[in-house]
Amino acid sequence: MGLFDLIKGGSLQMSQLQFDQCVFDHYRERFNYDSFQSFWHATVPNADGSVGRLVDRLYACEDGFPKDSLLHAQLAEASLIIEKHWFNTYGISPESLSIFSNICNQAQKALDEQLSSEAAQPVEVDPELRVDGCQKSLKTYEQNLAQMGLPKFDDLIKIHYFMADMNEALSAPFKYSGSVLKVLEQDSYMQDDVSWGRWTLFRDTTGYTDVWIVRIESGKAEVVKMISKVDADTYSLDESPRGIQFDSEIFKAIDKTRITAFDNSEFNDPPPPYFQMLSMMDVIGDKPNSNV
Repeated sequence: MGLFDLIKGGSLQMSQLQFDQCVFDHYRERFNYDSFQSFWHATVPNADGSVGRLVDRLYACEDGFPKDSLLHAQLAEASLIIEKHWFNTYGISPESLSIFSNICNQAQKALDEQLSSEAAQPVEVDPELRVDGCQKSLKTYEQNLAQMGLPKFDDLIKIHYFMADMNEALSAPFKYSGSVLKVLEQDSYMQDDVSWGRWTLFRDTTGYTDVWIVRIESGKAEVVKMISKVDADTYSLDESPRGIQFDSEIFKAIDKTRITAFDNSEFNDPPPPYFQMLSMMDVIGDKPNSNV
């Protein structure tokens, strides 16, 4: 049974799984645009040579449901909710798209399974709950990703994110083990009760600078990722969490990170690139020393 058969069968409201698939599949086009606004108002060429609105491809899902009065507004509402979550968690990038494509695949599979069993067991629809249902589906599909055996990001991609947009001009210097440690203020980020920061440590012995991704919770800090410059053109990535030797200077660096993370929380939209990568690694189950 195909989608046309489901519509022809007389359903007056779009089912939850069909709604999810329509919204997710259309949002995949978002990754071709710099902003949600440009995506939502984009125009595209039609087969007949005319120019149409990209969003009309989403609204074409309404065909066959003329009495579904909530559908039009809900398609737009769900799309905006996905944007707020996805953009503000993972950002918009080829790596983020690869993860979202797996979300779309899960949604399509769920719909296909529903269509194949529709004749045996009709699906009840509560149209008022579709937007909430779409959010729940997204959360479920995200939780499934870590069990799907998706490939890890390679170290070069991780290093790119962990070092992207570095600017030491806005930094607070401190001393650590006799070397200069800097808190990059614009990179401090807050998530719930946890503060994150990007610190640099100049190594006198080599003349190179290490980059630390630092996690701070309850006043305690640990380095979760460290990027070291090996030579003029080579970097290495160490993903083993490590503690920091605490002294008065480190406590000052922690306070600076927490304060700037709070100040930045109003403006971090999306989060800094290093945190986008941390979020993407977490959702696909890319853990240190895992073999996936």
